[in-house]
Order: sequence, then structure tokens, then C-alpha cells
Amino acid sequence: MPSSLMQLAKEGTDAARRALFVQLSDLISGEIHKRTDQELALFSEVALQLYSTATSSDRARLAKNLADCANLPVKLAIKIAEDEVSVAVPILASSTVFTQAELLDLVERLSNQHRQVIARRQDLSTDVSDALMRLGDTPVHRLLAGNREIKLSRQAMTVLVQKAVEDYVLRDDLALRSDLTPAAAQKLIPIVNEETQVRLREIIQGALSQEQLDQIARLKVLRREFGQALENPDMSLLWADAERAHISIDELVILLIQDGRFNHVIELLSHRGRIAQKALKDAVFNGKIEPVVKAAAKARLETATFALFAKARCTHMKIPSRQASDWVKAYSDYLQGTQAAANARCTDFQARRGTRKERANLAKLSLA
Repeated sequence: MPSSLMQLAKEGTDAARRALFVQLSDLISGEIHKRTDQELALFSEVALQLYSTATSSDRARLAKNLADCANLPVKLAIKIAEDEVSVAVPILASSTVFTQAELLDLVERLSNQHRQVIARRQDLSTDVSDALMRLGDTPVHRLLAGNREIKLSRQAMTVLVQKAVEDYVLRDDLALRSDLTPAAAQKLIPIVNEETQVRLREIIQGALSQEQLDQIARLKVLRREFGQALENPDMSLLWADAERAHISIDELVILLIQDGRFNHVIELLSHRGRIAQKALKDAVFNGKIEPVVKAAAKARLETATFALFAKARCTHMKIPSRQASDWVKAYSDYLQGTQAAANARCTDFQARRGTRKERANLAKLSLA
């Protein structure tokens, strides 16, 4: 131990103990992933003895530095987890050292603020989530409903559905869960809007994957956070705002389609696909597939998003929806063709490169 730490340990005053806690914490957490189990066990014993003398800011810094430590001694982890929530958050939210039994014990003993942090974890067993349901308040219940990384028990789902009758936030979060049972989905249908009813019926039929539900949730968040910026009629400015907000072209197209702004989608594809707006609009409305497909490909639109665009075109123009299938097939074929051509060019380049290398080697041999 450095002499400065030895001196602080000998002093024994509260100020010295606080300083010793800080210096030891910084020393250990400086290269935390290189520390042996023995070093961490020794530090844990000392830190637990000094813990009550440390300030909340020093304890919070220690918690942040130790949150990702996979071999953190459990006694110290529990001590930090029991601290005021502003200190405990990093350990409660992500530390992997807790067993499910230890998490259950923390849920049963700590405050609802602590439970709110635990409810966000992605490793909760049904026993822990059931305890959170039983002991938690409304924010805890909402966080559980919105935590799509965990599986809820049938009992927890039933209680959440009952609470959703009076809580629209719970209602929305539950409707985005892939583990929603058909019975629970059926109970939600009478109390949600038409769009959500359609989605719930698809859940009942097993037609929606968790990935699709996550995308729906992401779009809801984007719509809320992007706010009035989405109403901008200038597509070049809207796209610039979207890029700054880390919104993809697919997400923006879907948001515009949801709002019934089909002509603005054409303008956006014109801007991103580097094609004159008038030419693209003429192609869309006159059924000229090739220019539309090329513009969408240049805009890097995913096939699923192009399918929504093709379907929106049929709705907008009041034409048979089967035309959308033809457009989607044309787009898929075009993307496959361009990918195949790119692969062929790459293969040809490698082949020619190899040939030149062989000629160079032959030249060297002839000179030798």
C-alpha cells in the first residue's frame, strides 16, 4: 500500500477515512478489469468499513466505476444497491453479479425508486417481475410493461391488463409485447384505438414478430420526440432535421405514410434518389416502375418500406392493391440484380488483380 494511504489509515479521523475511501476507490477502479479476485475482495472489505464516512458524490462515482465489473464482490454490490437511489442506479441497473434470489431480496426490501431501476433490467426472472408487480407502484408497473426484453408471467400479464383499463400508458406498452397472450390481447381490444386493435389481432394470429413490435415502439418515440419538425413541408429541410435526430430514411418514409403525406414521400424519394421531382411523380402516377425502383434503391429504401409505399400508392390512387405486389417484386428483383452485378464486378476485379500479380511474378522470374 502506498505510504500516503498508510498515513491516512493511521490518522483515523473521519476526514482521513473519507480521503482513504476516495484514494483507494480511484486506485482500484483505475484499471478495474485487471484486478484479481483477491485484490477486489480485500478492497471490498476496506470499502465496506469506510463506506459510511464517504460522501454521496464519492459513493456515486465508485458505483459508476464498478457497475461493469463482472467479479465485483456481492457484499459491496449489495451495499451500494441499498444506498440512496442516485448512488445505487449504475449497480442496480446493470451489475451482473446479482443472482435472481438477490434481486428478489432487493425488490422486497428497497424503495419504489429502487424498484423502478430494477424493473428496467433485461435479466429478470418471472419471480422477480412478479414481486415487482406485487410491491411496485404505477411507474414500476409501466416500466415492466415496457420492458420487452423479459417474459412476464401469466399472472403479471393479467394484473397489468386489469390496470390498463385506467392507464393509457400501460395500455400502449402492453400492446407492443410479443409475449402478450391471446386472452390478454382479446381483453385489450375493446379499450384501444382502431390502429392498435389491428395490431392486437395480428398478435393473436401470431403475425407480428418482436422485431416488428420494437419498430412500432421506436416510431412512436420518434413521433413524440421529433414533434413539430415532422410537419415541415420542405423535404430537403425535413431530411436534414431527420439526419440530425438519427432518423433513418425508412423511418421517415413510414412516418410520412402514416400521416397520409404520400406526395411528400415522393418528394423525399426524389431528393434522396437524385431524380427530378416531376419525373418521379409522373412515373409513380403513370405506373412507370423502373424510374421509381431506381430512385428508391438510390435512397437506400428497404424492401419492407418500399412495400408500404407501393401499398400507399394503391390506396392514394384507389387502384387494386394487387399492383403493389408487382411493384414490390420488381423492387426486390432490381435489388438482387444490382447486388449480383456488384458481386460480379468485385470478383472480376479480384481476378484481374490476380492476373496482373501473376504477370508481375513471371516478369521477375524472366529477369532472374
